[in-house]
Amino acid sequence: MAKSAFRQALDDAIAARHSSVHPWSEAWVTGKLDKVLLGEWTKQHYHYVSHFSEWLGSVYGNCPNEEVRDFLLENITEEEGVTGQAGFPAIRHTKLLLDFAEACGKSRNEIIDAQINGELLPETLGLQAWCTNQAHKPFVEALAGLLVGLESQVPKIYSKTTPPLVEKYGFTEEEIVFFRLHIVADQEHGERGFEIVEKYATTPEQQAACVRLVKEATLMRRLYLDGLNSKYLARPASRVAA
Repeated sequence: MAKSAFRQALDDAIAARHSSVHPWSEAWVTGKLDKVLLGEWTKQHYHYVSHFSEWLGSVYGNCPNEEVRDFLLENITEEEGVTGQAGFPAIRHTKLLLDFAEACGKSRNEIIDAQINGELLPETLGLQAWCTNQAHKPFVEALAGLLVGLESQVPKIYSKTTPPLVEKYGFTEEEIVFFRLHIVADQEHGERGFEIVEKYATTPEQQAACVRLVKEATLMRRLYLDGLNSKYLARPASRVAA
């Protein structure tokens, strides 16, 4: 089936600044990182993804549409480990990320306490703030940013970055379940996000707003990776002081 002009505009907005081709992602894929740096990534990433259910909960609370609320509830219960994704355990997804952090040599408390200890990068805080603001917009605009602009990118990113975790960095399959799970789960969540946005953004003004917010989302995710790249790769000396 041919894509609508609106769907194509959404796809183009993502493709223009997809985080799978960011320098940090390229360094990851080519084996230029190590377990220390992957642990530092986990520290930042935890404080992005650990809030995702909260953001979707805010959208749920402000959404008048039963169909969309049902989908959001399904998404939240999967993230929180109430229900499981086919082939994966019913476990809170952030616990799986903390398992990966431990495999990188980080303690769970070090990851969890990073924000109160002042260890989050400004770019990570910026992504948090953007998502919090996004979650309080009308549901179509909120989901354009959160699901289409951010979550739909994950399968392509992790499809590239997951194999090197075993092949180049020596992790076991048990240690990288977080990544395997999200290749599957976010393919479904992202596509449902596209469907919802296409169905309920019915005016040219709504569609233009959704495309703009998807562009913002891709920019914010790249800025978040810029922060990691700048601290740990562009200025290697800062890694010692981290």
